[in-house]
Amino acid sequence: MAYHPRENWDPRLRKRVYTRRDFLQRAALLGVALPALPSLLAACAERDAETGTELAIGSPSNPVQQPLFEDNPAIESGLPDEEGPLQLYNWADYINQDAVVAASAALGVEIEITTFFNEEEAIQKLSSGEVQFDVWFPTSQVVPKSVAGQLLQPLNLEYIPNLEQYVWPSLANPYYDQGSRYTVPYVLYSTGIAWRIDQVDSADIEGQPNAYEVFWNEKYAGITGLYDSYTDAVAMALFRNGIADPSVATEAEVTAAADSLIELVDLMNIRYTIDGAYVQIPEGRMGLHQAWSGDIINSQYYFPEDEDPTVIRYAWPARIEGTTVNGAISSDTMAIPFGAQRPVLAHKFLDFMLDEANALLNFEWLGYQPPQVGINADLLITDGWVPDFLEPGIVREEDFELDTAWVQGQLDLATETLWADQWNRVKSGG
Repeated sequence: MAYHPRENWDPRLRKRVYTRRDFLQRAALLGVALPALPSLLAACAERDAETGTELAIGSPSNPVQQPLFEDNPAIESGLPDEEGPLQLYNWADYINQDAVVAASAALGVEIEITTFFNEEEAIQKLSSGEVQFDVWFPTSQVVPKSVAGQLLQPLNLEYIPNLEQYVWPSLANPYYDQGSRYTVPYVLYSTGIAWRIDQVDSADIEGQPNAYEVFWNEKYAGITGLYDSYTDAVAMALFRNGIADPSVATEAEVTAAADSLIELVDLMNIRYTIDGAYVQIPEGRMGLHQAWSGDIINSQYYFPEDEDPTVIRYAWPARIEGTTVNGAISSDTMAIPFGAQRPVLAHKFLDFMLDEANALLNFEWLGYQPPQVGINADLLITDGWVPDFLEPGIVREEDFELDTAWVQGQLDLATETLWADQWNRVKSGG
């Protein structure tokens, strides 16, 4: 069987390597209960109780500065570069190899990448002390627990001038890590709805105050899918049921959201996938799917050669005119793990990736947008990076400030456990 390069066929190994999407897909097939992250959060909470500190979970309206620890200082300024190789710890298939080659040349060292299947695996390995890496790529949702567990070392921003020079001010000083004490932004994305106009009537989405109702529209039974991800599926059902901020939903509201998802089994013959948006829609096997904006921007490259990619569309419900529902938006980060052996090189790698030209090079292959000031909607469309018909997939800085935007961050322990329990009920059919 032949694989598209983006489908992770490694010609050197003669096998397919796994991505962050694949892990969820494999876990679902194996019957693995997801997620197990609440156990890690509980461990962090227990550790914080012993030290008298609390997880610093912020929001755009209540930004937080992550705590510093006396036994975990930032490196001093003006230190010489270490010898390579620089060790990266990343999701598989989540960085452009051309960008890695360019960074290797610029830094004058080899760069090696080790991958993880999911964040629980990454956090458990980092916390065990059994592995040591120089750069890690955590989502913003796990930054508070990673800091609390002292898995990250503070940054010395004197080594990272590109943060202030090129990055959106709101993410150069993000709500979850004020002052960028531990992280710098990597990419961002919204979570919305993708569809094919030859299978789905756009008016059922674009013209509706509650666009999520389309997932319950029986006209599209058999061609509809949601992400096999508890945070995305449960949050969407909460939005659909009129909950503006899923992170503070009550137990009754989360249970009702799960009940709504269970309805889709008989009503829609719903399919939970990870590749539905960027593979199965282009191939015509699905006509409607929940979608991350980065997936949908890249979906144009997955259409068969004789198929027309202009049939695909994307909407972020939070930005639909007249909407009565919210939509999720979030970002991923780059950080330096505690105990990194090459912290100077790690800082310089972060700075390299934040350079506008290098960030654009990474976007060219990755499809997930970096939050650079100069990489705006006009540039992405005018220069052909994003076609007009996928313009709604472009994330703008002001999107994070919309009243209808739910900026997805870390859930507290009780909420995360509740969501996980209800998700397991959904996956077991109720």
